[in-house]
Amino acid sequence: MSSAARKKSALAITATALIALAAPLAAGTPASAASVSTWDKVAQCEASGNWQINTGNGYYGGLQISMSTWRAFGGTQYAAYPHHATKQQQILTGEKILAGQGPGAWPSCGRASGLGSDHADPYPAAPTYPSPSSLPAGTLVKSPNGPEVKVMISGAGIPVAASDVAPDHYDLSKIVLIDSAAFNGLPSAPPAGTVVHDQAGGNARYVVIDGAAIRIGGEDWTAGGYNARPDMGVPTAWLQGAAQRTLSNGRVVMNQSGADNNRYVMVNGAALHISASEWTANGYDQRSLMGVPGTWLASAVSKQIANGTVVKDVSGQDPTVFVMAGGKAVSLTYADFTGLSYDKRPLEGVPSEWLTGAKAKAAPADHTMLLSPANNTVWEVVAGKKRAMTADEFGEGKRSFHDVVSVPTAFADSLPTV
Repeated sequence: MSSAARKKSALAITATALIALAAPLAAGTPASAASVSTWDKVAQCEASGNWQINTGNGYYGGLQISMSTWRAFGGTQYAAYPHHATKQQQILTGEKILAGQGPGAWPSCGRASGLGSDHADPYPAAPTYPSPSSLPAGTLVKSPNGPEVKVMISGAGIPVAASDVAPDHYDLSKIVLIDSAAFNGLPSAPPAGTVVHDQAGGNARYVVIDGAAIRIGGEDWTAGGYNARPDMGVPTAWLQGAAQRTLSNGRVVMNQSGADNNRYVMVNGAALHISASEWTANGYDQRSLMGVPGTWLASAVSKQIANGTVVKDVSGQDPTVFVMAGGKAVSLTYADFTGLSYDKRPLEGVPSEWLTGAKAKAAPADHTMLLSPANNTVWEVVAGKKRAMTADEFGEGKRSFHDVVSVPTAFADSLPTV
């Protein structure tokens, strides 16, 4: 823009500034606008792209705005001089000048750079989305930046698989967009104690605890008070997966109906009894206690703790580490602990009295498979004795090496051979 042209433009701008700013609002029509890339072209033409330039010619910044124009169009809300303002602030003021004076406010560079033909909003306001907590249960939600869909259940976002849409009768035309961070931050399971069923139908009911879906037996439905809780439909695929999960290790549980006052701690799917003397002494009273269906609890109590689980006395009074094999707690020396790679597995604290009983068992349960590292023989336990297994007993449809428990050679040797 030439000096003479700038002066002529500046005189016109000063006289009509307030009228020009008000006109678009009074007329009810959108103001002129241009994309950031177009404003970059104006700045390149006017100031070689330097948004902080001040050559002393009376025009400042990337858009070479005079002080009278800067003041008239509200630029001083950002900075005293145009070149002291940020690029965005200069463009926002340039937008007002463009709306009031048109591209001619930059006689040489305006139209040549695309002002007047580019009507994009340079800094569109970020869209606002509803808070997930404000949405009713059953609302389908997604992020604007991805294809994944979730359904809101008690504040959690449960993933909806493609296979769920038709049988579960989810209407994808009613999806609500929520902020990406909020979407990604949704809990993936409903709160503990939530009662759910398959959205596709069926009479089975479950209670959600630690992301696992625990089946509620018919006799537990009323006795445990589950019939008084909201019953939420959840995606079929999610429920099938949740029904296969186990409660978190260390979770303390009891019979929801109160018919059994005993307390148990969960370790790898088994419920281990906590004696009254250990309840406080070992800190179980400080953990969250969760009621569970009685029929499910009875099944968990009858389970042997998973083979290969590494345990020790939760009280810390006995430092010995054990590996579980067919319900028998087999002691490990430090050499065994590291040599058999049990130091790579989680070490679970278990109730002292329960561990005493597991140690006292004479032998693992029948059909437990043990590996003797001394000669790489796999032994099957039969009636408290061991028999050597052959390679043809393993394979598809047969026994699996994944079920074999490595035990110290001394323990394997202690069992008589069949």
